[in-house]
Amino acid sequence: MQFSASFTETGLLVSLAILSLALSCWSARYPRKTSVGILLGVLLGIFAFNVAAGFVAFLGNVLPFGQIDFWLSNSLAGILR
Repeated sequence: MQFSASFTETGLLVSLAILSLALSCWSARYPRKTSVGILLGVLLGIFAFNVAAGFVAFLGNVLPFGQIDFWLSNSLAGILR
């Protein structure tokens, strides 16, 4: 099986995953009971990961990520010349 995601799509997914992790860790800190905080953090993390993955998949159908990678590589090559 071959993984065929563009660099832009992967970068967007990684940044949204880091944001989801930060949100779940932040929300797990505030409840008074530790078990409630852990449960809240895990549920919010799973929900945020799924929303982020769905959002990136939707954008993958709407935006031409491969074309965006091509434009970025051409502009970077033009800058580095």
